[in-house]
Amino acid sequence: MFKLLVALSLFVAIQGQVGGFTDRPDLLNASETTAMVRLAVNNIKDKQNLLVSPINVVSVATQLVNGINYRIVFTARSPSATGFLTCTAKVYQSFAGAQSVSSATCA
Repeated sequence: MFKLLVALSLFVAIQGQVGGFTDRPDLLNASETTAMVRLAVNNIKDKQNLLVSPINVVSVATQLVNGINYRIVFTARSPSATGFLTCTAKVYQSFAGAQSVSSATCA
């Protein structure tokens, strides 16, 4: 338990704040971000019946809660839309590593 508290304290110190989202440009090209975008794309397909193909991750921000919230903005294409879409996904990751999509929209 002590190790977990130390790890959380270090994480908070690195993040710089508790409560708000912090921009994380270091995660733009990270494999975990790519995996979360795939999770969001599947959620968009299932919940909104919209097929999208991600193109580029525009921004990533994190928020420390009882786990970590990720806010990911990415561009995508869809066969049912002309031009590019801008999608925003919020993915929650527990400290145990389980991930779930809190929200995902494209416009």
